[in-house]
Amino acid sequence: MEIQSKDILQAIQELSGRTDHSFVPSPFGGEKQEKESQSIPKAIADPLSSKDERGVGISMLVSMSYKSISGNVKDRDILIRKIVQSHGEFFINGLAMDIKAPRLIKVKDIIEIRDITTGRIYQNPVEFIEKRLGIPLVADPQKAKVVQSDFQKVIERTGPAMTVLMYLSGIDGIRRPAERQKIVEHVRSRTTDLNYSDEELNEYLISLAPDLESFKMALQQVLSKDKDVIQKVVQSMLSVITVDNKIDDRERAFISRIISLLEQEGFEFNLPV
Repeated sequence: MEIQSKDILQAIQELSGRTDHSFVPSPFGGEKQEKESQSIPKAIADPLSSKDERGVGISMLVSMSYKSISGNVKDRDILIRKIVQSHGEFFINGLAMDIKAPRLIKVKDIIEIRDITTGRIYQNPVEFIEKRLGIPLVADPQKAKVVQSDFQKVIERTGPAMTVLMYLSGIDGIRRPAERQKIVEHVRSRTTDLNYSDEELNEYLISLAPDLESFKMALQQVLSKDKDVIQKVVQSMLSVITVDNKIDDRERAFISRIISLLEQEGFEFNLPV
C-alpha cells in the first residue's frame, strides 16, 4: 500500500494545514534532513541500515540527562521516536526539542529519565524503556523468553495506531477528551484478551506528543498490518475527526479522499455516527 500511504499522508497534511521540519528521511520520500549539529559516527550509523528498529513511531516526550557522543552531560527534552540496535548496543533515536535536531543516545549513557506525564524519575533507563515503552532490550526478542505485562502487550499490539490517532486528534491544536475516548475504544476493541486499566491507557496516551515524522513512521507500521487492522485504524481516524458532529469543508474533503483511496483497495467504511 505504498502509493496509498503517500496519498493518506498528503491528505492529512492538507487537513492539518501545517508542515513539520523533521530530520529523519521519510520512507515516503521528499523530505530534507534538517540541521544535524551532532553527527552520528559512521561505525554506529552504518549498521543501523540493518533496520533493527523497535517501537517505531513511539513519539513519547521525556526529559533526559545523558552523556553525549562528545562526552558532555546534556539535559534536554527528547521526543523518543524509536529504539535501534548497533553492535549489540541500544540507542534512543529521537529529536531534541529545544534545538529541533536529531539525537542518537546510547541507552547505557543515560543518567536519568524524567517521565513528564507521570512525574516519575528513572535512573535505570532500561526499566523505563522496557516497562514504560514496552520494548524489550534483548538481542533477539523472537528467540529470548521475554515476560511482558498485559499493558506492555497493549503497546506492542496497538502502539503505532495510538500514535497515528493521537496525531490526528491534535491537528487543530486541541486534544479533546471525546477524541481520546474514541482512541481508547479503538485500543480496547483490539485488546479484549488483555487485562489493564483505563488509567494505564490514558496515562500512556497523554504522554504521546507525535510530530509529523513520528506520525509517518507509525502510519507506515499500521499500513504494514493485515487488512482488518488497517480497516479498524482508518475507521477510528474517521471517528476521531467526526466526534464533535461538526464537519467542515477540509474534514469533508479529507474523509472523502481517504475513503475513496482505500475503497480502491477493497476496503469498506461506514461514516461514524
